[in-house]
Amino acid sequence: MSDPGDPQVVYTDRRSHYTNVALSKANSASHPDWDPDQGFAVNRPQIVDVYAYYASLAFAQPDLFLWAGLGHMAVGAVVGGLDSDPGFIPQNVMVHIGRDIFYDLAWMHEAYLDAPDMVVNLADLHDQFNTYPSYDQAGTHTFVPGTPSTSYKAAWQKIVSGDPDSIASGNQDLLQNEQFSIVQPQYDYLSSFWGSGLPTPFTNEIHPYHRSFIEEEPGGDILQAASRWDWITHPQGMWENWVACGADERSRLLQLPFDQICMGNFGIPGRPDLLPPGGP
Repeated sequence: MSDPGDPQVVYTDRRSHYTNVALSKANSASHPDWDPDQGFAVNRPQIVDVYAYYASLAFAQPDLFLWAGLGHMAVGAVVGGLDSDPGFIPQNVMVHIGRDIFYDLAWMHEAYLDAPDMVVNLADLHDQFNTYPSYDQAGTHTFVPGTPSTSYKAAWQKIVSGDPDSIASGNQDLLQNEQFSIVQPQYDYLSSFWGSGLPTPFTNEIHPYHRSFIEEEPGGDILQAASRWDWITHPQGMWENWVACGADERSRLLQLPFDQICMGNFGIPGRPDLLPPGGP
């Protein structure tokens, strides 16, 4: 019999519970087979519901859940890119990425909403016991033990601190883990047999207060973490201005119709002072 006091048992139990809460909120009952190997078209309805779920997280804690709000905008860009892709990229990998990000991060947000005093301890267990996406020599998606790019525990300590700068920094830590620990192993796999980069729709602006990848990183490779992270964290760029635009403007953007976000139509800017040179 397993020991209920064993940290790994506690981790597995609590992660499973809060993941199921997140799945329920993301309407998983309507999409029981979130199977990336079935491709994008079959999974698109679940991805769209995840897109709505991230917005609901951001609305639940608009000053704390900054990563979730940006995730909502980014999912719109990814769906727009996949909608426009004629089949040039292995779309199942992109679906794996979205699913793996959800399973990695959504449950901790639900833990905070349910029991905020527990989330730092659970994030500490996530540091210890989480596994990360990988592809074996046959190209099979799997998970392997590893160490996160930055500590989930430290990230959540910052998020619950009450200090706005620390909250932003903690959310950026979550974003760093998303990009380096969850996304990059899968982009490495893409690069191994398909090295031309992602089609333009995947690299456009995900909100109005930063520039596209090609404008910000003209010599960069979107499949490489260093180039992508520089794009995300560029001064007065994607992440910094997402934080700076404030809760009211983030709320306006999060409420835009899905198709509008997919097309990069962000409406009348509420913070024109943050628009990059040449912006709308």
